[in-house]
Amino acid sequence: MRPLLLLDFDGPLNPHRADGIPPGYERYQITEGPKSWRVLLNRQHGVELTALAEDFDLVWATSWEHGANRLLSPLLGLPNDLPVITWPSRTPVPRGSWKTPYVAEWVGDRPFVWVDDEVGPPDQLAFAGPDQLVHRVDARTGLTADDFEVIRSWKILCG
Repeated sequence: MRPLLLLDFDGPLNPHRADGIPPGYERYQITEGPKSWRVLLNRQHGVELTALAEDFDLVWATSWEHGANRLLSPLLGLPNDLPVITWPSRTPVPRGSWKTPYVAEWVGDRPFVWVDDEVGPPDQLAFAGPDQLVHRVDARTGLTADDFEVIRSWKILCG
């Protein structure tokens, strides 16, 4: 069974807490109907994620939900039909990410790596299996070469 790579957008792929525009990123204006968003994107992320798609099934785990396929995938050079985890509620939970229960339900017993900027020790404890990795990404820098190396190393260790 191929492992999943669960991708949050704001934070890992859009370093929304960065001071200025980090090296390798460009500012984009995304507009859909009356809504508009400014995001920072690094096209190298699309290259890295496409390479990882040889070993992982990529899944959007972002509050952008299906909008990620419509609006973000084309900018990153990713397929526009990636599976999407939807969030019935975004109610804060006492400990950890509000996404954790939905991720648990969605992944079932599949191996996975989940990259997100709003996860921490409670989420890592919730997924403490040997074939599960919850990886926190700094929202000031977004995914870095070190983060991609962590993902590749996990795949090597878990087979």
